[in-house]
Amino acid sequence: MKYKNMSFDLYRYQLLPITQEVQPDMYRSILSVEQLKEQKNILFYEVLSNFPKLVSKGNILHQKVVLKDGDWFAFKLGVQRSIERENENFDKERIENWPHVTVILNNAPDCQFIAISKNLKAFSSSRIVANIITNSLKEYLKRLQLTMHVKELFDEKEFWDLVSKHRGKITSVKFELISPNMANISKCLKVDLKQINLDTNSHRTCLELNAADDAALEIRDDNEVIDGIVEYASEGGGDISLKINGFKRSIHTQKTNRTVELDELTVENINAQSLETLLGFLRP
Repeated sequence: MKYKNMSFDLYRYQLLPITQEVQPDMYRSILSVEQLKEQKNILFYEVLSNFPKLVSKGNILHQKVVLKDGDWFAFKLGVQRSIERENENFDKERIENWPHVTVILNNAPDCQFIAISKNLKAFSSSRIVANIITNSLKEYLKRLQLTMHVKELFDEKEFWDLVSKHRGKITSVKFELISPNMANISKCLKVDLKQINLDTNSHRTCLELNAADDAALEIRDDNEVIDGIVEYASEGGGDISLKINGFKRSIHTQKTNRTVELDELTVENINAQSLETLLGFLRP
């Protein structure tokens, strides 16, 4: 039997303290924001272990945990649909259908990724699934004084290809960056977002570059500041949008998700060992 490949969109999540004034937790001996950061993955694992019901537009979705092993966690998420068919009496009838996606997480502090399979019969985009996860876990994480930010991974080369293709026409570039808590993806940054977070509690920091009227920006990959921001954003640290002369809408890097292919057999018989190859795609 031949198994077909399934495509997964890749996301990075970052866990940040809601405030720089953390309230001491008598149950977990968390006394400071630094201790909260050190234990964030342990706390997130607690939430996953007591997997809450995921909700979309007020409706509880059908879910089933299929893997919980160390840093790995995976589940199937289905939504009720109906399909029309003709029965033996030549009459049309509607029956229930539960198309689903598979969601894979790795909660290692140097990884923190989510892979979401594509199934247009269930959800029109993997971003919708990522938002469902974020919104459903929000209150549980809030009790632990944490918040979760999820961003797409994209190929930084595609950003530079866009810059090259539209050189002389780019009028604005906006970087929306999540304050980092992963040293391995933030080492490239020349802007100290971590210090900005500590000083101001900013979770999203925006840097916008705008050319003068009737002029274009000059964006080059040999600029260490810009190149570092692009690299960080591409690893799930943020989003970049470009305004290009002649285009009505901005172009977002979110449109160019990095993906990985897994065969159906691996997905249906999912285990931690079979997923280890994913880490090669995800650790910078």
